[in-house]
Amino acid sequence: MKIKITYPKVSPEKVKQQRLMNFMKWPLLIAAIICPIINLATGGKAWSLVVLMSIYMVWDLVISRDLVEYNRISQFVKLITLTGLLLTIIDVFLSPGWALEVVSILIFSGLIVTAVLFFTDLERQKQNIFPFLFLILLSIFSSIVGLSFYHEEDSWGLAVMGAVALFLLITLSITLKENILNELRKGFHTS
Repeated sequence: MKIKITYPKVSPEKVKQQRLMNFMKWPLLIAAIICPIINLATGGKAWSLVVLMSIYMVWDLVISRDLVEYNRISQFVKLITLTGLLLTIIDVFLSPGWALEVVSILIFSGLIVTAVLFFTDLERQKQNIFPFLFLILLSIFSSIVGLSFYHEEDSWGLAVMGAVALFLLITLSITLKENILNELRKGFHTS
């Protein structure tokens, strides 16, 4: 008996994506090596960290897309998280003093957009609960830590971010009820 092994045809989009990855990996890798060397040689602030984070964002969000969790919610949460991290790096290494307000505004705006994406198509999107829940829990944790250590007048963004995240966590719990536990079990593959 002869067994014929057949594989599904590769779509033209996947071929284009693979060609793009092969074409872009070398210029980005060279830039990732040259920028820190130039930064160390010229001295000054660590601008190469911003370049490295930007290169990573381009690679992760545009060129090498996810194979499994490629949906609008997970990609948007990844964009918000990486943008917040990039803004924090800019604040810490280049121009300090503004990122706390900007990142908290970015994250609570991202929470609202993610909630709209999630709740407008609840039946299809409830399987994408993990990225949404990750952003909610990250926001609550960041708000608690930020408000514990930062007691200035301009910390309103942290309070709003925490309040929006807590509201969304309660709304998610009420909306999904016991389904939230079922989705978590499915996500962790437990019985």
